[in-house]
Amino acid sequence: MRPVYIADTALLCARGDSPIAVADAMWNGECRAGQRKIGERTFPYFGLPFDETDWMTRAEQAIRQVAGQFGAVAPETPLFIASSSFQIGHFEQGGAPFDLPQATASFSQQIAEWMGFSGARYSFSNACTSGFSALDAARSLIAAGLIDDAIVLGVELANDSTLAGFAAMELLSRTAGRPFDALRDGLVLGEAVAAVRLSARPATWRLAGLRTGLDGHSTTGPNPDGSRIADLMVNCQKDAKLKSGDIELIKLQAAGSPGTDLAEANALRSVFGQNMPPLISLKPALGHTLGASGLAELAALLACLDADKTPATAGFSKVDPEIALFPMVERSTEHIERAQLNLIGFGGGLASLIVERQR
Repeated sequence: MRPVYIADTALLCARGDSPIAVADAMWNGECRAGQRKIGERTFPYFGLPFDETDWMTRAEQAIRQVAGQFGAVAPETPLFIASSSFQIGHFEQGGAPFDLPQATASFSQQIAEWMGFSGARYSFSNACTSGFSALDAARSLIAAGLIDDAIVLGVELANDSTLAGFAAMELLSRTAGRPFDALRDGLVLGEAVAAVRLSARPATWRLAGLRTGLDGHSTTGPNPDGSRIADLMVNCQKDAKLKSGDIELIKLQAAGSPGTDLAEANALRSVFGQNMPPLISLKPALGHTLGASGLAELAALLACLDADKTPATAGFSKVDPEIALFPMVERSTEHIERAQLNLIGFGGGLASLIVERQR
């Protein structure tokens, strides 16, 4: 199987309009969110800085802006699209009737046209792990020699259905995301469009390991003991031919969810024991961007690591004795060779990815 490399990244989110801009903003401690109202309640929300109100026009602006961050890409390059909501916001604005699932599939075709791609298109929608599932599929095809390059795109844009669903289940914080914090009380959602270009040609970062899985403990969250998360992290390390001691940084899923944060912490203790690497959560600065979160956080983290500037985790102030772990609260200029990134999705989806710097 051929090695697969991360040739380039692109990102648009509340923190900036490129991976470098986002990395700089996080290094400077920027984490302020806007607001979004649903019914009688208002929640913090990390929205894109667009004044346009028409959903589809806004989507086109965001996707074209992300596509423009890449250099020349062959139009026949396969496109892998990840989202947990696709264009539900457009359906909300336009109202019935609309024909599902054909209407949802048509959005992938529209995205390809906006980006100037005429090749094969693949769509992935399995909640928060969608981005890593799309990466996994593209990586598998490149590793097998079936394709040489791929663009993997994550799209998550504002809609009332998603916000209302999370609000109805009382999963949203009314103030801020607090990963692993004793006072954490829920998620803060956000928008992002992010893309990663994978290639068989060598580049600075290799996608060394990637594993996805399911935790069937419940319909909404993982087993509190973290056992399935731990198993997946170890399998990802085996895929990368690494041991836990080789990992120098963990990008946490941790978004401030009381149960999921605890399960991830238990998994980390199981895998790393007393040799815990530094931990970081990006969601307090970017928002939880659901289906786009894996790609958005990967693009942002690689920009940080390229500059040897790992930011502090925003929103953390008090150790939870049950978790007994804490993310980085000070910035670091430590040079990182290998990092592991976790995703834990609503409904039991799990994913873990390892990137390794090439010398």
